[in-house]
Formats: sequence, C-alpha cells, structure tokens
Amino acid sequence: MSCALSQGYNLDCRDSLGGLKSIRIATLAEWEALDATVAGGEVTAFATPTDQFWKYEQLKETSSLTESIAASASAGTVYYTPEVLMVIPKLATGIRNEIKLLAQNRLVAIVETNDETPSYFVCGVSNGLDVTAGTAASGTAYADLQGYNITATGAEPSPMLKLAPSVGTIAAMLASITN
Repeated sequence: MSCALSQGYNLDCRDSLGGLKSIRIATLAEWEALDATVAGGEVTAFATPTDQFWKYEQLKETSSLTESIAASASAGTVYYTPEVLMVIPKLATGIRNEIKLLAQNRLVAIVETNDETPSYFVCGVSNGLDVTAGTAASGTAYADLQGYNITATGAEPSPMLKLAPSVGTIAAMLASITN
C-alpha cells in the first residue's frame, strides 16, 4: 500500500523558535525556471539559479507561516493550504507599488525561521500563492506599526517543501537565487 505509515515521532530538543526572519518571494514562473530537484519532501538542488527571488526581512515576532490540511472523508481528497503573513513597516510609495505587483502574480515563497540554525521552507510550488488579504495602516499610538500586513495563501496537492541542508550550504544556495 503506497500510503502505509512509515515512522513514529519522539519528542526532540526544545531548540526551535516561532516566527520568521525573512521571506523570499518570486513568481511561480520564476520558481519553475529553477528546475528544482525534489526528493523526500526536500529541495536538494536547483538546475538553473535565478536572481528573481526578492528578500523581505521581517520584524521580530510579526510574521508567520501556517499550513493547514484540508480533507474530505466523503470525497476522499486531501490538499494543503499554506498561508504566509508578511509585515512590512513604513508606508511608502515604492512599497505600495511592489505590493500591487505581488497581488497581481502567483507567487512562491521561501521562508526562513528564527532558529539558531535557520530552516527554510518553500510554499506555493505547484499552484502558487495568491495575495488574499492585506492592510495598510498608520497605527494609532506612537508604538503602533505604521506599514503593511500582507497575507498570501495557496492550495497545494502536497505539503510545503524544505530546503535540504545537505546541498552545500543553504546560504550559498540562497545567495545564488536571491536579491
């Protein structure tokens, strides 16, 4: 049976942190041009590096990645819905214009965790992510965020992928594909 269980899970060290350090974004077409090699749920290589991923650094404790499983017992279907919440501080024309472009495209996101040794997860590789919500706000109090909250969501046939640490260094891999 191809969907037989293959392992259990034991509690591991408590060495992971919530939130995201950065989000790298490209269009679905640019992701497809990378011709990624995927094995066992991990991206292990890129055939054609590109410089079309753009890095969005994130403020501490503001951004997140969530992936939900959507299943129908009666239809026998399962799919995955990744959601990336990105926060961009400061209201500015250039940022506004870029958000407009994000909303007009199908996107792929590589998210970087806040862990001491970061992990990188890739979302939207089959169907892309769509900007489905967003706000631009001035805040009220002096300490409030003045800036943008952007939500990109998707519907994928498989769970998000992880960039494999075994492919040289992830930093070198990301440097070859990101601005």
